[in-house]
This record gives sequence, C-alpha cells and structure tokens, in this order.
Amino acid sequence: MKVICEEQTFREITESMMISQSDDAWHPLKDPNYIEWWYFDVMNGDGGIIRGQFYISGDVSRPRKVRTGVRASHVRPDGTELLIDEKFLYSSFKSSTEVCEVEIGKNFIRGDLSHCELHIEAGEKTLDLELDSEISGIRSHACFGDETKYMFWVVPQPRGQARGTFRTKGETLSIEGVGYRDHNWLNFPPMDVIAYWDWGRVYDEEYTIIFADIVTSKKFDNAEIKPLMIYDSGRLLYMTSETNKWSLTKTDIKFDPVAQMELPQTHSVKLQDEDLSLEMNLRLEKVFQKIDPLADFNPLVRLLIRTFKAKPSVISLYSVGSGTLNLAGRENALTCTAVHELVRNF
Repeated sequence: MKVICEEQTFREITESMMISQSDDAWHPLKDPNYIEWWYFDVMNGDGGIIRGQFYISGDVSRPRKVRTGVRASHVRPDGTELLIDEKFLYSSFKSSTEVCEVEIGKNFIRGDLSHCELHIEAGEKTLDLELDSEISGIRSHACFGDETKYMFWVVPQPRGQARGTFRTKGETLSIEGVGYRDHNWLNFPPMDVIAYWDWGRVYDEEYTIIFADIVTSKKFDNAEIKPLMIYDSGRLLYMTSETNKWSLTKTDIKFDPVAQMELPQTHSVKLQDEDLSLEMNLRLEKVFQKIDPLADFNPLVRLLIRTFKAKPSVISLYSVGSGTLNLAGRENALTCTAVHELVRNF
C-alpha cells in the first residue's frame, strides 16, 4: 500500500497551505478509528513546561463508543509535575464546526488564528492560558492507502506569547513564555499505519524551526513523511516535505531511567537547499513526560496488544542546543531550546 503525500518545497505560505477558521474547528466522523485533538504547550520563563490537549475519538454516531476528555500538566524545573487528566461522556462535548470553540464539561478552548484562550480544571487544580500568535501557521495532510484514510496536521500558532496561571489549593503558578498550538485529526488505527515519529519545535531568539520525521509501518513500505519549517520573527522563510532535502540523525544512545528505554542523547538536523542551509545539534536535557497510549484500554485488550502487536509509548523530551542557519550567504548563529516527542508503535 502507498502513502499519498506530495513532496514539495516553498519559500512562502501558498494557497494550499493557508489555514481557514474551519480548519481549526471540529471535524466529526462516523468512523470507529476517528481521533481528533487540539494540542498546546508553553516553554515557561522559569524553565518549566506546560502542555495539554482537548480530545475526542470514536464513531460519533455511536455515543457510547466515543471517548473525550482533557489533559494538562505543569512540569516544574525540578521535574515535579502537576497533572490534570479528566474523561467525560460524549454528552459533555460541544463544539463548533466553523471555528475553534470546543467545550468539554467546564473546560474550553476557543479563539481564532491569532488569539486563543483555554481553561482546564479538575478539583483544586485550574489552568487558564492565553496564546497570542506572532507568526502565521500552515495546514498539511497525508493519505494512507487511498484518499479515504488520512491525517491532517494544522498549526494555527507555530509560535506565540503565552500568559496565564496554573492554580492549586496552595499556590498560584505564573505562566509567561513561548507557546505553540496545533490541531490534528485522522481516521485510521495509528498502530497499523505508523511505526514511529519524531516531532518537535525549536526556538531561537529570532528563528523557529518545526520538524517531523514520520516512518510508516511495513504495510506501507516504511515510507517517510518529513515536513520541516523555518520561520523568522515575522513570516515563513522555508518549508519542505522533500525527504532528500534534510536529515535527522540520532546518536549517543543510552538507557534512560525515566523513559525505561534507550534514547538518543543528541538529535542533529541538517538541511541544504541552494542558498539555504541549516545545521543544528540538540542535546537531551531531560525526559519530562512518558505517556502510555493504552492506559485507558480494557486490561485484557491492553495485554493482548502488548503481547501480540505492539508496545506503544509517547516520550516527551526537553533539549538545548546550538547551530547555524545560512540564508543567502548570511550566517546566523542559533541558540536553541526544544520540546520534542518520540512516538513508538512497535
């Protein structure tokens, strides 16, 4: 079976990449493999990381089969984590199909392509956050097998100024930093289609780099999907999905006690395309979160999947690094911080 994803390169946002308000809205599907989520994260000024998502999955014509909920976490600089993880009945989910306006119980995310506000609460914990965009985002998608099976990746806010609070019974934690927000939906079983992906966003004082290296399963001949975007402080400078334009190399593999698996200590990104080149090394500082995608499954089903199919995991990494971005002969030194993620379905 084949992957349908046109490989192309641009130096500006084209019409096919432009995001509309409806791209950031709800896309309900009558499909048991339907999954949709609105994701956000913030690199806080104190070195902490705030992240979370609103999600829904399952055939929306069969309410009892639908899963929906919210997640939010505040990982402090010392590694301790404040966590909200709430699940709801489908009857608690409300959303517009025209704009970003999602409500799940008392929780909400709403806004447009330049401003977003969200609220997540559970018991004595409450997150309130606003994100104002500094640069415009893009939309992209790929199909798997044929055009009826697809995944959309919409990035309304590649980089923005985030402000807010994470409140508990005993304290109020201030949030002020650099934020990111994206929105995804798909209609296929990920473990059958995607073997793994590395995905991340890298922030320099002036430049923003977003990348993903997705490798499909043997069923799809281990085909790669490799988008990479480079922004300056005001606009998109470069975007490519051509697999031969850039590389992601992982070296210095060591066992990590938090992730309980071997992980690369260095991620190196290299790009060369005519008058533009990029060399960047990201050194792992810490694993700040590990998620089990099967945690909510029936215990017997979970055991069967892990025994006979896969042991999926989502590992979240925080890295720092440096590099060089050369633009038409002008060399720019990069000092980077990065939040990136390794998803494995094997």
